[in-house]
Amino acid sequence: MAKLLIYLLCCCCLVFDAHAAPRSAEALTLCYEDKNSYPWVMADGRGLNLQLLRLVADALPVQFSFVGVPWKRCLSGLAQGTYDGAFASSFKEERLLLGRYPQDAEGRLDERKRLHTSIYALYRRKDSLVSWDGEEFRQLHGRVGALSGFSVADFIRAQGAEVDETSRDPLALLQMLSLKRIEAAALQSLRGDFVLQSNPELAALLEKVKLPLEEKAYYLMLSNAYVADNPAYAARIWDEIERQRESVTYRQQVRDFLARSQL
Repeated sequence: MAKLLIYLLCCCCLVFDAHAAPRSAEALTLCYEDKNSYPWVMADGRGLNLQLLRLVADALPVQFSFVGVPWKRCLSGLAQGTYDGAFASSFKEERLLLGRYPQDAEGRLDERKRLHTSIYALYRRKDSLVSWDGEEFRQLHGRVGALSGFSVADFIRAQGAEVDETSRDPLALLQMLSLKRIEAAALQSLRGDFVLQSNPELAALLEKVKLPLEEKAYYLMLSNAYVADNPAYAARIWDEIERQRESVTYRQQVRDFLARSQL
């Protein structure tokens, strides 16, 4: 009986400790999409976003653990508190239910705290007449493909076009385009160009429309729970992202990374 009582007391202590101990402000688990997103995040653990966040971690200091998962799972994990942060996320108003973006003193989205800026471009088959004139699609008579869960799908729908979001892999999306399962594809241009450079057979069939679709800033989102528990430290992280992004060290890392990729 005495042994049973001691066992039960130990279990109660473990349960109490697990619920009472808050997650450290200086140790965060961050998720990102588990597909190549050149040059920002690569499946093999390289990428400029990762390099930037490592500089942030060294400067504060803070400890980041990185987890690659499908993007929709990353965002749902952020909402559930499984992850303390998610990157890189463009701004969508409905995502305010999932987590927090950096804000200025007036409570507005603070683009200065972005991780990076990317341009979306339209890709088409070389024998296609579909185009984008800066205001609307021309000669578009079918669906435009976009990666599942990506905000550019909203942009395409706003132009009155139908979107295909069945793929979460940029290579698979461009293969769908080459097979005429979609009429065009919208991808971040650096990402789409990287896929074509890595796949000459696709590059022989596809091309990028010159005028960009839109330019978007991308952020580290932090979970509602983390910001509620650590508002000052969350602000420090976002402030340090801005400082490190503009630093001489990071700018040199960007030049070196892009130069190596072109060899």
